[in-house]
Amino acid sequence: MSATAQRITNLVSLSVSHIALNPVLTASLLWVLTKGPPQVRERLFARFASLRDTVKLNQIVKSLKWLLALGLLKNVNKYLNSVALNAYRLKSEKKNWDLNKEVAVVTGGCSGIGELTVRGLVKKGVRVAVLDIQQLPASLQGYANIKFFACDITNPSAVNSTAERIRETLGSPTILINNAGVATAHTILETSDEWLKKIFEVNLLSNWYTVKAFLPDMLTKNKGHIVTVASTASFISVAGMTDYCSTKAGVLSFHEGLNQELKHRHKAPGILTTSVHPNWANTPLIKSWEVALRAQGAPIIEPQTVADAIVASIVSASSGQVFLPHSVSTISHLRGLPNWFQERLRDGTSKSVLQGVSET
Repeated sequence: MSATAQRITNLVSLSVSHIALNPVLTASLLWVLTKGPPQVRERLFARFASLRDTVKLNQIVKSLKWLLALGLLKNVNKYLNSVALNAYRLKSEKKNWDLNKEVAVVTGGCSGIGELTVRGLVKKGVRVAVLDIQQLPASLQGYANIKFFACDITNPSAVNSTAERIRETLGSPTILINNAGVATAHTILETSDEWLKKIFEVNLLSNWYTVKAFLPDMLTKNKGHIVTVASTASFISVAGMTDYCSTKAGVLSFHEGLNQELKHRHKAPGILTTSVHPNWANTPLIKSWEVALRAQGAPIIEPQTVADAIVASIVSASSGQVFLPHSVSTISHLRGLPNWFQERLRDGTSKSVLQGVSET
């Protein structure tokens, strides 16, 4: 899409969602036009000639009724989605959680979104085990509630031994945040075998290793919260990032399968799960094509926004699916849209990414 088309699309989407399909607004207008105080209706009719035309007035009222119905349907659908994602629990599990007694594991917690998430959890009183191959940054040092464990999460033996050390040091974790991820932009033919192995191990396979290491204790207590940091790339693949998009599609499938096994295999309603899907985040990943993305009108969010959303999901003690910004949640509908529209959407993003690849 061109920059102008992208901006128009964003504006239309915002207008439809927040104005046209806002039941409070449409219901109020409908009431004023049909049942409102006579003096208010007289002023409106005097100001707008179309309201004095009976045919046009009936058309406006009919349109408002449709918009009200669609808005209500949208809100009902949103509510049902939240209930379904929360394993059909109508309430949160806050009564079973005391953040001052919880232990969280954060992979890739020494930089970026992970580091900010660790800081946010500690402010809430959570004790945090940071798993990373990098050293603990100065910003996280000196905290009694932060313990660093050097761990290669692509090595299942290392994950298992680290899990044992965490249990001995902090106790059994009740929170697992699979945040670690890597990415670089390059085409399929330019992707080395070594890098391909690394990105799948870090972004996808590590989720198996950590869940296998920490889930059994959660099952014993029927209490836990597993957060999967995915991406909007879980729903769309573009040129120049095929390896990354493939891992994020895979991690969403892993998360969905985990939900099903918790429900039907383990009968563990007390274990919560949340998937987080940021769009373009202002990290080193997008630097090479950031100018093209901004020119296209693509929304770029700050890492702190993602970290805050992760911490908020833990505090809420509810399962869910988080899109950042919320406006990009419509991307989950992509596969159901016409192919010509899907290709147009991919084309615009692919061109931006490939432009950055060619410049590196």
